[in-house]
Amino acid sequence: MQDEAGFYSPLQYQPQWLWLGLVLVLIIGAWYAWIFRPVRKTVPVYEDPARQVTVPDLETLRATCLAAIHATALDADAGRLPARDAHQRLSFLVREFAGAATGLPMTYMTLEDLHRHDLKELAAVVAGIYPNEFAPLPVHTVRQSAETARQVVLAWN
Repeated sequence: MQDEAGFYSPLQYQPQWLWLGLVLVLIIGAWYAWIFRPVRKTVPVYEDPARQVTVPDLETLRATCLAAIHATALDADAGRLPARDAHQRLSFLVREFAGAATGLPMTYMTLEDLHRHDLKELAAVVAGIYPNEFAPLPVHTVRQSAETARQVVLAWN
């Protein structure tokens, strides 16, 4: 409507548009809050006495590992297992035995890690088996590597 001076008054918006705009801003704010919220919550670390690691009997571990080493050597001699795979299995068996005996994750350790944990005999055996695992032709026979692995398992205390 025009007033006496010839100006039109501004149009008034309906009140529902104001509320719709406020709700829209609130939804966008909540969305940003959801996106930037911290995902991880810090959980206090405590020792649970019911969850203590028990080390199995060393003689049982030794007998199991020696049997697996013997089976690997027999499979390689019979031709059921390629020499490279046999050497890899021997390396894994010795590492698994030492890991079960000490409670350390030996299967993931490098030679440097083994030396750092003062496991020089184990590191020497693994270093002796490494060339046989990765070389085009094995440096040692599977029997020689198996005998070395047996000696380390038998000497472990």
